[in-house]
Amino acid sequence: MCANPVTMALVLLLMAKWLMEEILDKINSQHILRHRAQIPSGFEQFIDLPTYQKSVDYTLTKAAFSSLCDTLNLGFSVIIIFFGLLPWLFGIFTSIFGPQIVGQAAVLLCVKVTLSLVFLPFSWWRQFRLEESFGFNRSTQAIFWTDKIKEIVLTFALCLPIVSAIIYLFQTFPDTWWILGWAALAIFQMLMVVIYPPLILPIFNKLTPLPDGELKDRLIALAQAVDFPVNKIYTMDSSKRSTHSNAFFIGLGKFRHIVLYDTLIQQMSAEEIAAVVAHEIGHHKYKHIRTVLIIESIFTLLGFRILHYLSGTEWFLSSFGFAAWHMNSPVPLILVFLIAIPGITFWIEPFFKYLSRRHEYAADRFAAAALGGGESLISGLRKLHRENLSNLTPHPIFAAFYYSHPTLLDREMALKK
Repeated sequence: MCANPVTMALVLLLMAKWLMEEILDKINSQHILRHRAQIPSGFEQFIDLPTYQKSVDYTLTKAAFSSLCDTLNLGFSVIIIFFGLLPWLFGIFTSIFGPQIVGQAAVLLCVKVTLSLVFLPFSWWRQFRLEESFGFNRSTQAIFWTDKIKEIVLTFALCLPIVSAIIYLFQTFPDTWWILGWAALAIFQMLMVVIYPPLILPIFNKLTPLPDGELKDRLIALAQAVDFPVNKIYTMDSSKRSTHSNAFFIGLGKFRHIVLYDTLIQQMSAEEIAAVVAHEIGHHKYKHIRTVLIIESIFTLLGFRILHYLSGTEWFLSSFGFAAWHMNSPVPLILVFLIAIPGITFWIEPFFKYLSRRHEYAADRFAAAALGGGESLISGLRKLHRENLSNLTPHPIFAAFYYSHPTLLDREMALKK
């Protein structure tokens, strides 16, 4: 039993996070219920009452399911912390893979995957019960389980080298490993941006060149009009898993590609899709992605610095049941950090959400300017919210804490100005 001031402090931190989540979910659910009987003013043109009430039920069902998962996750974290589950698993996998660098990297990944398997049934339930009940699920059992196996294999194939590199730096450069490790991770992330489109994305989805026609001509004309180089335009077979829709960019520089969900093409007109794509171009033009990556990189560096400080304190690891010899590897420290980090990042996440909402407003303005008005974007956003059963009436505090995008009403008001 690892009950001491350090573990108690961590549990209290996680409990504070859970309590705040429950409070926010409660006030949001009550706020949504109060508006269930009537469509929000101004939205009667694009959504009928049964569809609106279905979106309310979908939001409330997701909130209840999320609350259950959060509670179980808290309970599982308490068990991990107080009953020494981390050192137990660490010892088991170390006996299998050994104390060498690559072996310790495998230990870290095995422990992480093992702990994640506890919540696999909830992932299954969400897909085949929750999403299914609202008509979104298109996945099959074969696709679902094959995806999970692919994810595990890719976790080891992609993460084993970078984790091994960090362990090597930890053992070879004890004073500066945290800076070198942070730099290695940054390079790894940039490499992932490059290899994701040609090597990883096709493992899960099929990309097909968009056929010639009105939509392709419109998107090419848009890209040329705003001086944004686009190499190719693809459609992705997202409909084999879900009816949810979206669009995004992949690649860098002159090798940027537009990827459209096939469900998006089915739901929107060519001009509405052009508005959605113009919005995404706005993010690139204003370098929003680079800004977020820089800020996240600063926080990552801070995390590495904290790990470096804790690596020299035997009392910290011993508080979680690790022995003194475990300090020769950074894996025990990283495992504890992975358990603790949600309790810390939860409280700074609203800052990132606020920044993201500012970026969304800016991208909306860019799209409106590029298209000569915001009507097409408003129409497209309305369809996205209707087809995805998005929440039209979130509580302002809940939205401020969680929403990476402004509410539909806020976006429409801004675009109309």
